[in-house]
Amino acid sequence: TENEPAEEFFYRHPLSGQPTKEPIDFYPVAVAIDNAYNVRPQYGLEEADIIYEALAEGNITRLLAIFDHRKSVDKLGPIRSARSYFMDWAQEYGGIYMHVGGSPEALAKINRYDFVNIDEMGANGIYFWRDQNLLAPHNVFTSSANWLRIGEMREVNNCDQSIIWNFVDNKDDLQSLAGDFSLNFSPAYQIDWKFNDHLKAYQRWQGGERFLFASGEQVSAQNVIVQVIPSPIIDDKERRTMDTKKGGPVFIFNHFGQQEGLWSFAEGRTRFLDEDGQELKLMPGRSWVQVVPGLDFLSLAEEE
Repeated sequence: TENEPAEEFFYRHPLSGQPTKEPIDFYPVAVAIDNAYNVRPQYGLEEADIIYEALAEGNITRLLAIFDHRKSVDKLGPIRSARSYFMDWAQEYGGIYMHVGGSPEALAKINRYDFVNIDEMGANGIYFWRDQNLLAPHNVFTSSANWLRIGEMREVNNCDQSIIWNFVDNKDDLQSLAGDFSLNFSPAYQIDWKFNDHLKAYQRWQGGERFLFASGEQVSAQNVIVQVIPSPIIDDKERRTMDTKKGGPVFIFNHFGQQEGLWSFAEGRTRFLDEDGQELKLMPGRSWVQVVPGLDFLSLAEEE
């Protein structure tokens, strides 16, 4: 009614930024997800609140999906091996990190991290299954039922409510200032993000084709964060390393338009700041963090 007071919100979900009346108790689940060109669509990604994408071997990217453990996911994967920089990002959330083995660099130091390490290769294999109709190593999956079992068997810390990014509501329903852009890892990994005014979100193409969730819906994100981190190759398998603490350029694309600034790591969390040290604005919803080795990987669409 006209005199009914507006609903008030005092908190935000630490992953999605959605407003809530009460703090939310949950533990994050970070999962290493395959992005080989012949395994798509991946299962379960539509339930992730934050997705990181970075080069793994050569010019092939891999994903790290971050979930609220209360989400229901019947099938998630294919799940792949750990990399140290993905572990660094998982560490920012804590909770559970699920993977299948890892690079020598990652496995040598994984026990130093403050998350519950769940590796399919060993005793923790009970929390995964292999689809015998698919070729290894692209055939390992898990589910939310399995990460709930982990929470029952292991002591998993709830999400730190202070890790939240600067989520801002578009209260005035301002017209979108978003523009399209591309990321060129390689011909098979040419990523195009195009803003959909109706959805108020970016939609994703890869290799010239629509990038789909397993449901058939095109992948979308309210925020696409392009984080620049040099990633030199370190071995004959063309594996890479990254310094996730050093800082560097960042670009954020969302309904508010294109924002430029610097990313930095402080007090256990990556932050995205403008030239005055203020945090850049994110829309509530899904955030896709694109990690690229250099500015030459980013191309902005020409204005008509």
